[in-house]
Amino acid sequence: MNILQFNVRLAEGGAAGVALDLHQRALQKGLSSRFVYGYGKGGKKSVSHDNYPQVIKQTPRLTSMANIALFRLFNRDLFGNLNNLCRTVTCSAGPVVLHFHVLHSYWLNLEEVVAFCKKVKALKPETTFVWTLHDHWSVTGRCAFTDGCEGWKTECRKCPTLDNYPPVKVDRAHSLVAGKRQLFREMLALGCHFISPSQHVADAFNSLYGAGCCHIINNGIDVATEAILAELTPVTEPAGRPKIAVVAHDLRYDGKTNQQLVRDMMALGEQIELHTFGKFSPFEGPNVVNHGFETDKRKLMSALNGMDALVFSSRVDNYPLILCEALSIGVPVLATHSDAAREVLEKSGGKTFNEQQVLALVQLPKAEIAQAVFGTSLESFRSRSRRAYSGQQMLEEYVSFYQNL
Repeated sequence: MNILQFNVRLAEGGAAGVALDLHQRALQKGLSSRFVYGYGKGGKKSVSHDNYPQVIKQTPRLTSMANIALFRLFNRDLFGNLNNLCRTVTCSAGPVVLHFHVLHSYWLNLEEVVAFCKKVKALKPETTFVWTLHDHWSVTGRCAFTDGCEGWKTECRKCPTLDNYPPVKVDRAHSLVAGKRQLFREMLALGCHFISPSQHVADAFNSLYGAGCCHIINNGIDVATEAILAELTPVTEPAGRPKIAVVAHDLRYDGKTNQQLVRDMMALGEQIELHTFGKFSPFEGPNVVNHGFETDKRKLMSALNGMDALVFSSRVDNYPLILCEALSIGVPVLATHSDAAREVLEKSGGKTFNEQQVLALVQLPKAEIAQAVFGTSLESFRSRSRRAYSGQQMLEEYVSFYQNL
């Protein structure tokens, strides 16, 4: 079996982490696997390109830059196709699985992708298509994250915000949504199998395209993180006042980090010590420690290990791996209500809270927070989480899915 994983980025973002982990685990199992990505920072080759075997940068820098420049006006990627891979795919010996992840965000023109898949299917009928939906892009006119908006249910008639990712200057979602959905129907007609890490995204997809069209395989922590976790000695009783972590790529984005909640935690003063991990922190105060954006996963996991809890307040995530990682370390997660957080936490017996409950809980020591979230001890919930979010389990589910197609 020849497997090709496709994702817009190689090693940046949650979807890339899942795709890259599947690629690496497949290689470890002796399967033939390649990872195809669009571009790295600035449209260039990813800085991580040489760190991984069998990876292919697929798109010229000019294509991605043109898509970035024009998306704000046209609400879609005008350029980009996979035609340069046609011979690679069709000349491969034996069955081929093309596993798509995130194809949007200035990489590929969706109509061109569907045309490529039709061509490949005609030349090599035994080719199988799998598409993991890491966000809501498949159901909306343009947005990847709905941020609570349900306009996609009425064909995106008027977008409530032009800033929702990916942002635009002109709203064309309503004029695009029917054509976009037709292309997804054409992928279904080609036999494409859709998967989502989370139930709520699968439910949205199935409501449009038919019951049972999208299956569930939860995300799991990656190979590198599992190795780090194996070396960490859990900190069960951090010294001093409760240390509370907030993690986000861009700490200014309210969709990912509830700005008011963080400021309310800051207002607790000497009751807690707030640690932020991410770019552009707007939070400054005597009880705040800004660590910046930590690219070294080992350093980030080690820092989180010393925390009493991680506060998670995103409204836009699908199946956030940072929760799986923190819980597997043994760090309780205090998450505000959202479909994504609820689904992740329920897998290890946890629950979500409202903002006022979070403010009360962050003032408790680690063991008491674990008891409030999971109804059990620190060690018990950590062991339970290690099993629940295993990356090896994720691979086995995907390989079983491939083999049963």
